[in-house]
Amino acid sequence: MTTALGTRFRPLVGLLAVSVVGYLVVRAAVHPSMIDFAVYRIEGDAVRHGIGLYGHLATPEGLLATYPPFAAIVFVPVALLPWTLAQVLVNVGNLALLWLVSWQSCRLVGVPRDAVPATAALLAAVAIWAEPVYTTLGNGQLNLALLALVLADFTAAPSSRLRGVGVGLAAGLKVTPIVFVAYLLFTRRYRAAATATATFVATIGVSAAVAPSDTWRYWTHYLYDTSRVGELANSTNQSVQGVLARLTRADELVPGLGLSCLVLAAAGFAVGVLAGRRLGDAQGLTCTAVAGLLGSPIAWTHHWVWCVPLTAFVLVRRPRWWPLVLVFWTFATFYLPHRAEDVLTFPWWELALTNWYALFGIAYVATVVVALRGAGACLPGRRARPRTRALTWSAPRTPSG
Repeated sequence: MTTALGTRFRPLVGLLAVSVVGYLVVRAAVHPSMIDFAVYRIEGDAVRHGIGLYGHLATPEGLLATYPPFAAIVFVPVALLPWTLAQVLVNVGNLALLWLVSWQSCRLVGVPRDAVPATAALLAAVAIWAEPVYTTLGNGQLNLALLALVLADFTAAPSSRLRGVGVGLAAGLKVTPIVFVAYLLFTRRYRAAATATATFVATIGVSAAVAPSDTWRYWTHYLYDTSRVGELANSTNQSVQGVLARLTRADELVPGLGLSCLVLAAAGFAVGVLAGRRLGDAQGLTCTAVAGLLGSPIAWTHHWVWCVPLTAFVLVRRPRWWPLVLVFWTFATFYLPHRAEDVLTFPWWELALTNWYALFGIAYVATVVVALRGAGACLPGRRARPRTRALTWSAPRTPSG
């Protein structure tokens, strides 16, 4: 299929505008709770008043703080704003971040510079209706900010001294992106890995200076307390552990199954590293991200905002795979009961609907393995010559006036 997206910038920006307006209309009709953003503001307010973060704050539904203290410090400014103004700002910010990560995703997968604006507009227009993105926007989550920080490091110039800062900040905000520090290290980008590590350590230093007690308690205890995050068998948990918990009809895994999940995640990470060396970051980074989601005890559906670069990869490099990424537009778990006590009573056919993202993730890692086998002639540590893209591009027409 040959597509000259580069010549269609104005129509695609129009499509993006229509998509955003449509989203805002739906949002006004359903009144999303912004529950996670409400928790962030309360955590920021707790830091401002010197209240312990990891006790029982007056949060919606009694949700507990699960992020490092550095995140709560970052949330202090929004705690100073009126609720309505804060909501408007975070909504505008998240929509801007969606455009940014769409742009970065196009850069990551090798879209020519002159075609990036049009392709990013198309990607953002479509991605706003993907369930992980839609839920992130509705909950006021920071997933898009984390994604933007990580992608910034992998789309920056190789010579940039700032490469690694984004990954380090993301890990300081939510720990799990620390997997990308390891990815940088094992793909032999040692300076970027060192920068990421130093930035991450600096976030802990800032936390220790501002909230020493909370910092000590988090890094010595609460980080390892997965019970604070949520129910393992919750239908929106799209990690392998969540899948196994639902299939075994238990909210806790026996130790052997938990260990097997870690082994699977390590194998997926190894595949990601090999792909990063031989095929480039378009597959290596996304495979590493998917492996991290699969191996995490909890990977809520909104954590899968990596569907944006994954969709970009399929659009540009593997258009025949498009049915696979449609899983993110099914909203399969959106209308199902979420609590473990309900999920564990589901009939088999309904239970199957709760596992789609995890199954996609496993399938994606498998496709990367197949791609690596196809690139077997490439020496370790060297990238294969990129294959001819499925989509071709032409330069955009210069607007008149």
